[in-house]
Amino acid sequence: MKNYELFYIVSNQYTEDEAKKIQEKVDAIITKFGAVIGFQEFLGKRKLAYPINKVAHGYYIVTEFELEEGANMIKIDNELRLDKEILRAQIIQKHKITEKEIARQKKQRSEASRLEGTEGEERPRHAHTHVHAKPAPVERVEKVEKKEKEKVGIEKLDEKIDEMLLDDTIL
Repeated sequence: MKNYELFYIVSNQYTEDEAKKIQEKVDAIITKFGAVIGFQEFLGKRKLAYPINKVAHGYYIVTEFELEEGANMIKIDNELRLDKEILRAQIIQKHKITEKEIARQKKQRSEASRLEGTEGEERPRHAHTHVHAKPAPVERVEKVEKKEKEKVGIEKLDEKIDEMLLDDTIL
């Protein structure tokens, strides 16, 4: 069996409860063609990168599933395209993610947000970012911390400006 990931956006004209019912409907479509649903994540309401059918916000949903027959993938894709409640849907083939990997990714995200001082704040996501995007590498966080240490105080800036004003080489 091959592992697939379905990422789709439900219009924000529906409430969150209605979006979850649409998610159940999509799950029924997937299982109708013999797929076995694995990991699912309801990412909530997000702003789209660009309006789709005059809609600027939508509910982002990710579903991983396994499917034996590739011909059924085309049928699933066609049904999702015909569904008016779904703004966009994309299916990709990917390796199966384990619970251990999911826990590790969540730990990395929380650690990176803690280091950046944004713990508890929701970071904006765009429609074109991958759902399982990895957090910033540790070396990037270290560079940010280094830059903060190198920041010059206001007194040093005033001294530097005074030196420049006294210098006769100003053009």
